[in-house]
Amino acid sequence: MSREEISLPSPSPGTSRHLVVHRFGPRNRGQKVYLQAGLHGDEWPGMLVLQHLMVLLEQAERNHLLQGEILCVPFANPMGLAQNIAGYLAGRFDLGGTGNFNRSFGDLVTPVTQQVAGRLGSAADQNIALIRAALKESVASLPAHSEAEQLKRTLLSLSIDADLVLDLHCDDDALAHLYATKLQQDWARELAEVLGIEYVMVEDLQGVIAFDGTHLQVWHELAKRYPEFPIPMACHAATVEYRGQYDVQDDWASEDARRLYSYLIRFGVIAESPQDFPQPQVHVSPLEAIDLIKAPYAGLVTYRVPLGTYLHRDHPFGDLVLLNQPYPNQRIALVSQTEGYLFARTHRRLVRPGDLIAKIFGDRPLPDRPIGNLLQL
Repeated sequence: MSREEISLPSPSPGTSRHLVVHRFGPRNRGQKVYLQAGLHGDEWPGMLVLQHLMVLLEQAERNHLLQGEILCVPFANPMGLAQNIAGYLAGRFDLGGTGNFNRSFGDLVTPVTQQVAGRLGSAADQNIALIRAALKESVASLPAHSEAEQLKRTLLSLSIDADLVLDLHCDDDALAHLYATKLQQDWARELAEVLGIEYVMVEDLQGVIAFDGTHLQVWHELAKRYPEFPIPMACHAATVEYRGQYDVQDDWASEDARRLYSYLIRFGVIAESPQDFPQPQVHVSPLEAIDLIKAPYAGLVTYRVPLGTYLHRDHPFGDLVLLNQPYPNQRIALVSQTEGYLFARTHRRLVRPGDLIAKIFGDRPLPDRPIGNLLQL
């Protein structure tokens, strides 16, 4: 294992920040895997998973079992980790004004298309090498005027040529789930089975693109623009949501790490027999089938049923208690607009109008659903 520190621009005189990258296995040989946690600085379970995983990878490296390079970035957002306000960590959005840390990684489609135009051929492996070289050059040319832009460009420079990219996140209060693209739906199901995840949401590569989709969009667009040339999806990428924000437990993280290690064996980057784990029943639905329950008024949220409950349409799963009413304990029932599983909910009990309260995993597309992975809040 080698450990690297990559400096970021100083946010203010007398201070500095850096990324830490742990590299395992041989460089420039075999497949490349990139794993990161904490892109949202207030999402911690994935950070613990990588701590457990890196112990396993270090042992595998000592035993000469690694057939490719594995990069682990155990905390991908030093900026978000430093945004402590009156004792509360605000790690999801850049307080400097650039928005969600998991959005706006820059346009790679335009410069890569310009670089490869007229140079693609009939050999898929040569096209992959050409496109990856163009991706690396395009990432290096992305603007980096602010610290947030520098952070995003640095993360992409580490990952853009990887065969597998997994971005580890979590929700507020949730069961483990996974976001992937419809183009890689079968692969996402297999990944979820090995990782022990029941709920998989698949989406189109349109609209707002997060970190995982940034690695896939170029391959998808080039394949559409140049159907006469073999251009495979040379990268597999997904966002893994390891339960809820406060589910930081060694027993869960240890098993999650062992399952992730087993998947890396199956992916072909570790020469070892995979461990067999109980496989869950995996549910796969399009993102537009996920019911988003939002607060109509301000009030206190209480829940009637636990996570994982199957809800029928108009089934009440909780209540919104209205505090400012003439009579006490006035409340509105929170009901599902579809049939499906209650898999995520807010851990905030005082909500404002429009706040997202719960997510229900249905299997039928609902009207007015956002394009892109806006559910990865």
